[in-house]
Amino acid sequence: MAALTGSLRPIVAPTPTDQLLPFEKALLQATASALQPAEAVLLAKQVDCINHIRRPSDWKRIEFQCKRWFLVRWPAQLLFDRTEAFRIATIACQFGVKDALVDVWAEGGHVSALESAVGLSGLSIAGPLNILGVHPAI
Repeated sequence: MAALTGSLRPIVAPTPTDQLLPFEKALLQATASALQPAEAVLLAKQVDCINHIRRPSDWKRIEFQCKRWFLVRWPAQLLFDRTEAFRIATIACQFGVKDALVDVWAEGGHVSALESAVGLSGLSIAGPLNILGVHPAI
């Protein structure tokens, strides 16, 4: 049996859970324009701290974590003042010819997720990412 399964290769390359994909990083970097300069600096440092990404099978909500010693631990000096869950911004973008709105969320004082009504996996392979606008949360 091992001879049969050992030679099979996955149809799709596994997605790394310890690093951001290029479109995820581009969306997070674009989010900085919706923030005050000091918060934009914190966001950039938070993005650098992300070392664990949860991508459920539908890819509608991609969650970001900073883990140390197997626990989620964000450095206190990098946290936003607001600790409740809030939407940082909504990004209008195109993946190839497909339009999408992606919400960027923060929770516990740090960036926590990208969320879209359409699965981001299908969008990410539809074509190159073009960011049309970043709309700050009200």
